[in-house]
Amino acid sequence: MASVLLVDDDPGGLEIRKMLLERDGHRVSTAADATTARNKFRELAPECVILDLRLPSPEDGLALVREFREAAPGVRIVVLAGWGADLEGRPEQALVDEVLAKPVRSERLISAVRKRA
Repeated sequence: MASVLLVDDDPGGLEIRKMLLERDGHRVSTAADATTARNKFRELAPECVILDLRLPSPEDGLALVREFREAAPGVRIVVLAGWGADLEGRPEQALVDEVLAKPVRSERLISAVRKRA
């Protein structure tokens, strides 16, 4: 299965998604902020990143999308978005493999990760 970096500043959502993906057999590391996400991305070289765009502002998530794509062109980037307008029409939209609207159903999240595994 895939190695996944899960980035979200909502502790409850982070823990639930981590348990769900681990139960599906994935190796999951978590980060609750942009700085931790950057460090873990460099350290772990994940195959897939699931990223809440607002950390807490959309600019944080957009910066991570750009950085991750530049550092690892083959990494799968899945954005969790409560506000589609945060990404719509932005250049980062082309750098993302998939956008999942919040609240995301468990099956959709697992499916998004399995596409890379």
